[in-house]
Amino acid sequence: MKEKRDVLFLCQFYSPEFAAVAGLATDTAEALAAAGYSVDVICGYPKSYNSAGEGAVPMREVRNGVGIRRLRYIAAGKKNVIRRLVNSYSFYFASLVRLFSMRKYKLIVTYSNPPMLPHVMTLASKLFGCKTAFIAHDVYPEIAIHTGMCMEHGLMAGRMRSINRMLAKRLTGLVSISSEMTDFFVEKRGIDRERITTIPNWHRDTFEEAHGGSGGKFTCGYFGNMGICQDMETILSCIEKYDDGIDYVFAGQGTKKEDVEKRVAGLSNVTVHGFLTGQAFSDTLAACDCCVVSLEKGLGGLCAPSKTYSYLMMGKPIIAVMDEKDIIADIERYRCGFAVENGDTEGLRKALETLRDDPELRAEMAAGARKCFLENYTREKCCGELVDFVRGIIGDPENETNR
Repeated sequence: MKEKRDVLFLCQFYSPEFAAVAGLATDTAEALAAAGYSVDVICGYPKSYNSAGEGAVPMREVRNGVGIRRLRYIAAGKKNVIRRLVNSYSFYFASLVRLFSMRKYKLIVTYSNPPMLPHVMTLASKLFGCKTAFIAHDVYPEIAIHTGMCMEHGLMAGRMRSINRMLAKRLTGLVSISSEMTDFFVEKRGIDRERITTIPNWHRDTFEEAHGGSGGKFTCGYFGNMGICQDMETILSCIEKYDDGIDYVFAGQGTKKEDVEKRVAGLSNVTVHGFLTGQAFSDTLAACDCCVVSLEKGLGGLCAPSKTYSYLMMGKPIIAVMDEKDIIADIERYRCGFAVENGDTEGLRKALETLRDDPELRAEMAAGARKCFLENYTREKCCGELVDFVRGIIGDPENETNR
């Protein structure tokens, strides 16, 4: 019988796709390959990257030691629930067709989005005896229920709960991205804490390429998703309510972006960009004096905004509009920003004005942000912990020639 390969990643997004989770999956897979493991990926075809005119992407390739197989699926976007369902189920069925090919792996790794994708992994485990690792960036159906995407006792929520029960039975190891999320899985899902490893997300360190500030009028930035999980209302209400002499930059996409554009139309101190990548993202972020990150009330522990790590990497003071405990704890420990409650526009205004009017404090908080990043959220640290997590499941790599 042919020797099994070490690890298969089953994920909708992978490099060169623009989504943040694509970069995280790519960094993890390549770190495992660099550590000597044989690694393959089954992922979706990067429609956004291709549509942006970046050039054709091969359906199969080996990239930095990782074998990649891309699947065509219907990428309908995320403008409404129907489009999200088409998008998710299309990739789910495309992956399900490749189920038999998963028999040749010791370990299958998958992610929490789309929520039904772990079902494919659990089937492979049941049929072929593969070990399973689940990396939770989001918690479903709780997020979908909280944001009104589905009813608590509806068919969709029931289907997600069924997949969660199957996953819990077949799960070898689970990675959560925050201590609060780990507590959720223990307390609400009944998963043994010994099976859970808490490893946060990260960002590649591009600080030397671009850093600093606006150098002129004080500028606050918001980057990334403007979707169902983000509290855009508190930010927009603050901008509308106060004429504070501050410039605002929004860059990203999501279901709430259209509302953002409508409400700031005509305001000379607000600029709205599309989704920025590469040097354009670095330069625009570098020109900001502080950044805002947000989650809707009640979503702490169910997800975490990935742009937080971009801000910390670039040494930007952070204003967190949320109740996510890990991020708030970092802000307090490293004194790198302010925490504001959802709906507290006055508190957000005061935080912004304090940073605007106190350059010395702003510099101290910038240094704190950078220190927080270097001690906790570098690619090397977090990917190293993920390599150790995999090593704990399948042992050391047998094929050292992969190094």
